[in-house]
Amino acid sequence: MSMIDHVEKIESMVTSGRVPGTARSLVNLERITEVLTEMRADVPEQINEAQAVLRQKEAVLKQAEMEARRIRGYADEEATTIRQLAEEQSSSMLETSREEARKMVEASEVTKASHERANEIIQEAEAKAAQMIADAKQSVNGIIADAEQQAEERRKGADNYAREVLFSLEERIADTLGQVRGGIDLLDSRSLAVAD
Repeated sequence: MSMIDHVEKIESMVTSGRVPGTARSLVNLERITEVLTEMRADVPEQINEAQAVLRQKEAVLKQAEMEARRIRGYADEEATTIRQLAEEQSSSMLETSREEARKMVEASEVTKASHERANEIIQEAEAKAAQMIADAKQSVNGIIADAEQQAEERRKGADNYAREVLFSLEERIADTLGQVRGGIDLLDSRSLAVAD
């Protein structure tokens, strides 16, 4: 039974015991004491609910962190693969260019034209290799940035969800405690009025 149900039960006992024509009520102290004892027993249950919400938040955060690590690991592997591929292709192109330049020199007399062409080929290959490496780095940085952004968004979502659940639980507990306090104050004031 919830705290609100307990408070409503006490309120029903108080209102049903009204003495006609007066503002006084006759209540069964044993029954009210039983309800108050049940309320005290239910308070740990409310606390357990709050702890369950906190555990749920921690589980969501842990899952988000694991997902972020998985995405980061995937991004690192992807980056390594792209970098290795770019380096292999650039090495292959440089080697091909050098071999081509060497063959041109060997095939004929060393002339100014062959030297210039060989240098052009090498420069083109080096420029392409540098561009491929720069593209690979940019792609890797984009993958890593996306992974970190996704992890941060999941972390924020988990925090917001836990905050909303805890605010709702806090409001319910505050409401219930306010009603319990009101009931106790009413009983105290009536006990004092009966004693007078």
